[in-house]
Order: sequence, then structure tokens, then C-alpha cells
Amino acid sequence: MSGLVEQAAAKLGPLTEGRKYCLKIPGPLGGEYGGENLATVPLVQLIGVSGYLAKQIKDLPDGTPIKLEVTD
Repeated sequence: MSGLVEQAAAKLGPLTEGRKYCLKIPGPLGGEYGGENLATVPLVQLIGVSGYLAKQIKDLPDGTPIKLEVTD
């Protein structure tokens, strides 16, 4: 992961307080590890979304098609 962090830092710049690098589309949902899929996000939001997605997909077999709906 250190290479991915280096790529994110080069692309997005240094992190400000309370923010972390992340994948816009998480890896388990088919997101690319790098490139245009890199972003920064508040740590609190990253933890919340990660837990929510993990709970939603925990029982799905690998390769199961999903529909991701983003709401406010």
C-alpha cells in the first residue's frame, strides 16, 4: 500500500488534518487501485461508509452484481 499512498500524495497533494486518502469506488466493488479512483475524505466519513458497505455486502458471493445508490 505504500506505493498507492505515494501515488495519491503525488496526485492529490499532502493531507490536511482529519483527512485520509481513499478509493472513490472501493476495491471490493471493483474500484481501481490508483489513477482517477483516488480521492481524499474526512476520516470519520471514510470509517462510516466502509462499515456501511461491509455490512451490506458481507453475505454476497464474489462476483455478485450490485447496484450502488448514492443519496444525501
